[in-house]
Amino acid sequence: MENTDNPIIGYSAFILYDECYEYNGNACYIADSPESLKEFLKGATFNINDYRIDAIKLSDILDDYGCSYGEFAIEPEALKRFKQVSKTTYTVEPYDNPFDDGEPDLFVVNIDKKTNEMVEGFTTPKILESFRIFDGVYKREQIDAAIKLKDEITPHLIEILKNVLAAPEEYAEDDNLNDHIYAVMLLGHFKEPKAHKVILDLLSLPEDLPDKIFGDITTSNSPVILLNTCGGSIELTKSLILNKEADDYCRVSACQALTYAVAEGYVSREDVVTFFGTLFTGKETDEVSDFWGLLANLVCDLYPEEIMEVIKQAYDDGLIMPGMIQYSEFKNTLKLGKVKCLEKLKIDLERHSLDDIHAAMSWWACFNEESKTFSSYTGLENDSFPADFGQSSVKSKKNKKKAKKNKRKQAKASKKKNRR
Repeated sequence: MENTDNPIIGYSAFILYDECYEYNGNACYIADSPESLKEFLKGATFNINDYRIDAIKLSDILDDYGCSYGEFAIEPEALKRFKQVSKTTYTVEPYDNPFDDGEPDLFVVNIDKKTNEMVEGFTTPKILESFRIFDGVYKREQIDAAIKLKDEITPHLIEILKNVLAAPEEYAEDDNLNDHIYAVMLLGHFKEPKAHKVILDLLSLPEDLPDKIFGDITTSNSPVILLNTCGGSIELTKSLILNKEADDYCRVSACQALTYAVAEGYVSREDVVTFFGTLFTGKETDEVSDFWGLLANLVCDLYPEEIMEVIKQAYDDGLIMPGMIQYSEFKNTLKLGKVKCLEKLKIDLERHSLDDIHAAMSWWACFNEESKTFSSYTGLENDSFPADFGQSSVKSKKNKKKAKKNKRKQAKASKKKNRR
């Protein structure tokens, strides 16, 4: 029975006289079958009896069995078998034969030997298993391997998030489960559009489930993750913003994603500012919330010229708490100018980029060997993750929200009474 982890890819001819394998140019030749190999050998220098036909397995190719520096001339069916099981990086080009019509009957494959060495020992199952349970160790090598195996591992990462969506309470209650953290960060790094919907659905979970599942990733990284996975379309992101059942901090993260979409050129500044202007009616959330104050910061970052009357009314109605952003900051922004505002926004996007995933993750306090009290990404009392929205660097910490909530609620109730 053939080993499915190390299957036969094709067949090569070993020259008994020279003790080496037959080449096509500089590439070691791999045929579909012994019969097709014999057809190829009809034009060779040696007699067919001077060859030994060897079955070539995947491991033989990765070990560069023919000493061709990772370059192989592979027939079509053998190439299909190689593509189905290969976990390394390689390039494929049709063999140049301008006198033949139709589909190429030979391909030149070059294996990235440096990449193969990096991935060696890290299969997709092993990478995923290393992500599964939190042990305090940052999985740098496994992340590097996952990036090299991007096409293969991406569906598995999406499946992890779908499993979380199917049983969110399980992940919310078990701090040791950790694969979803690596999954969402890697998918954001990959800029994978197929992950956008499930990420939106997870951030749309009610109450504080997203916070329990992802911790401060919901505020520090999710804006860029939403941007990177949206594929240039902001409609699903807008649906999260308008979802009153979703957590307000997740909704503001979605608003932040829209500002980044402006910086990225996916949508016009005017369209986003106009949309934001519809979100200060006082009906956007059922409770006293930081929603309007945080949103006001984002409006200010975008240059708020078109909706200054809306902003002024939001202050008069007590929706925007002056402690979160002063009205004078809007006036200063108008003096700064639109161009400068957009330049600062692009800088902020670069600062939060996930292009260097190690820079985005490795510094987290939970990976600090001196901080043994951290057992997971969620519920970190020392504010291990940034939670900043906009250039004004407003730090809205969830663990402070609960302590201040009742006081703000009483204050707003008093203002409403006085307005009557």
